[in-house]
Amino acid sequence: MTIYFTTIFFILVVEMFIFCVIVLPLPSRWRRAMFKFASTSPLVDKALNTLRIVFGFIFVLFIDAVNRLQRLNENEEESHHDHSYEESLKASKFYAQRNLYLTGFTLFLSLILERTSSLVIAMLKKEEELEDAMKEHVSSTQDQERLETMETTFKNKITALKVEVEELKKQEKDIENLKKQIAQQTEEYNQLRDRHESLKQKQA
Repeated sequence: MTIYFTTIFFILVVEMFIFCVIVLPLPSRWRRAMFKFASTSPLVDKALNTLRIVFGFIFVLFIDAVNRLQRLNENEEESHHDHSYEESLKASKFYAQRNLYLTGFTLFLSLILERTSSLVIAMLKKEEELEDAMKEHVSSTQDQERLETMETTFKNKITALKVEVEELKKQEKDIENLKKQIAQQTEEYNQLRDRHESLKQKQA
């Protein structure tokens, strides 16, 4: 293989490795850290821009392999019974097919990787939104429980205050009764004192 097809094979192996890492059932924390690093790192951004240019060259090589394979098929149909020419034609066709499959699979896997990574990123975002919603729900339920406990304590205080008010009303009635009794007793005492004074005056 030439240098650029060896490079394409190396890129294909790297793509397969990255795809296996993405598909592996890793914990959500690791996946988030990995995708956060991939989305925020400037090195990864530069590497992706370089890879886009490389995939452009790979696409050109794919088109070239398709054209070469078509030419070889036409030459095979026109070829006569020259065994050495047929063998070299078959070898060239084999290399052209190999280059076609290599470039085609590399391009196809790059599309799959891009789609899979975008789906995984969207899934991780939805998981984060779900966790935030769950946290908000837990905090809202805690606040609701707090409000319910505060409401019950206030209700208990209100009932206790009502009982105290009733007791105070009873005490007020008792005080009024005592005032009436004292007023009656003072009136009786005044009457008795007046009688006593009048008796004293009569005896004098």
